[in-house]
This record gives sequence, structure tokens and C-alpha cells, in this order.
Amino acid sequence: MKNIKVSVIVPIYNSEKYIRPCLESLIKQTLKPIEIILVNDGSTDRSIDQIFDLIEKYNFIRLIEIENSGAAEARNKGLALACGNYISFVDSDDFVHSTFLEKLYQEAENKKLDIICGSFEATYKNKVSKKMERNNELLRAGVQEGIVLFKKQIQLRNYIPMIWAYMYRREFLMKNGLWLSPKTIHEDEEFTPRVWNLAKRAKIIETFEYIYQREHEDSIIESRDESSVLDLENILISFMKYEENLSGKSKESFDYALLYVLDHYVYYGRMTKTLNKLLIKGIYSRLSRAKILTFKQKIKYFLIIKSTWLYFLVQNYQE
Repeated sequence: MKNIKVSVIVPIYNSEKYIRPCLESLIKQTLKPIEIILVNDGSTDRSIDQIFDLIEKYNFIRLIEIENSGAAEARNKGLALACGNYISFVDSDDFVHSTFLEKLYQEAENKKLDIICGSFEATYKNKVSKKMERNNELLRAGVQEGIVLFKKQIQLRNYIPMIWAYMYRREFLMKNGLWLSPKTIHEDEEFTPRVWNLAKRAKIIETFEYIYQREHEDSIIESRDESSVLDLENILISFMKYEENLSGKSKESFDYALLYVLDHYVYYGRMTKTLNKLLIKGIYSRLSRAKILTFKQKIKYFLIIKSTWLYFLVQNYQE
């Protein structure tokens, strides 16, 4: 196939209950031509059996088999083999509406964007769904440098880190060496800030074509164990090193990435009662100098540094 508009990369790991509706929703996309790259990350269930007839039927679907390496490596493998002008990632336990790719692609192509970020609708166990609405200030911003939109999203508490909410120009990713960090649980939180930091032309739109299924609890996203907390700790350390090479507006914007991940680290750390006070103190000092902490955040991190036990006690009492 020539002149492929979008390569859709779908990592698969033990998704036999969800993979067929996911793949069928991609086959029904109104945007043509596309390619669908399925990366089977060493599944031990019947995931591939559930969709083998579809793989055989459609020549724009490719199946790649790899040993179990994690979602980040599976996505990287698909990215390395992709031929489309733009890249989209879809999780194998979600599905999309038929115009999902077309809405993002048309806007990205018309505006010559490096990245475009949409939105999503989340569904829960009780069958209730909730749309992630974008702040009007972000929608009115139009095409901006990534560092401008990223900072504004954190300030407005309207940031989406999940990589499936985005469409990326493949040349932009390749030119800047933007790959997902392997062996990372929270790969979205690590990858997305770096993308925003390097994008010269970016835009946010509101579209609810992606259906994020939250009703199943065996997802990596739902993990809240110590390995998840340690993963966020490692991301914070890598971000501090990454920021050492930044300056000016890029450095200022990336301070907000540190703040976002730090907030998540503390939130998850409360569940396991494991927090690295020395690391938090170093980041708190850096963010204080940058003058981006709210009064409430200053109090929170000051309390954690003085006594994590007291902080946990206060939080439990407030709940």
C-alpha cells in the first residue's frame, strides 16, 4: 500500500475478551488508506485466535509477534515498522467510533501539525460513561508551540497524558528520536511531556470518538502496587536529568511535567506508604524556585518533607 495516511499501532497482551470489537472498530474507519499494525506481546490466551479471520481477510492489517516485553516495547516495534504519514496508538481493550482517525487526521494535515490531541469518553463498571471535556481556553488557543499548550493544560487541570488521545506526525517522531521508554509501567506519563516539549505546531480539539473502557481491572493502568510507585519515582529522576539540558521557556514548561508526575507519585505512594522524601525535597526545592506551586501544593509538600507519616494521617482523616 502506498500513501498511507495513518498507521494505527495496537499492542496486544491477553486481550481475548476485547480485541475483536477493538479491531472491528478500526476496520470501519472512514479514513482511507490506513494500516493497522497489531503487535502481539507474547499473549498466552486466545487473543489472536479471536481475530485471525480478520487478519486473513484485510490486507491493510499486519500482525507482528514478539516475546513479552511490555506495552512500551510493543508500541516501539509497531512504530519502527509503520509507513503512515501519521501515527495513532489504540489500546486493545478499547474501541473507537468510525470517524476517530478522520477527525484527527484532517485537522492535523490541514494545519501541518506535529501533534494533535483530542479527548475521549470513559465507560465504567456500572455502565456509566463520562466525557473528558476540554477547557474552552485550550480549544480557543488554536495552533501553538507544544510548550505553550502543555503548560496551559497543567495550569487548567485539563491535561491528558494517554498516548491514544493523540495523533503524531511520523516524521516528527523519527526526527526527534521520540520512542517510548522500555520496561516502563507509566510509559504515557514519561513519553507525552517530551513530545509536547519538542512539538513546534500542536493543537487541542474536542472529540469523543475514543472509548476508554475502565470497567475491567486487570489493566496495567489500574495497577497501584509498589512497582507502579517505583516506576513513577524513576520517571521523576529521568525528568530531572532531562531538564538539565533545557533552558528558557522549554525548561519552564517542563517544570510542569515534574509537578504533574510528582502529584501522581505522591497520590499512588499514599496507597503503598512508600515515598522517597529526599527526591521529593529536591523537586520541591526546584519547583519552589520556579514559582509554579500553589499555596496548597506548598503546604502539601512541606508537610511530606517534614513527616510522611503525619501527611498520610491528615489525608486519611480528610477522606
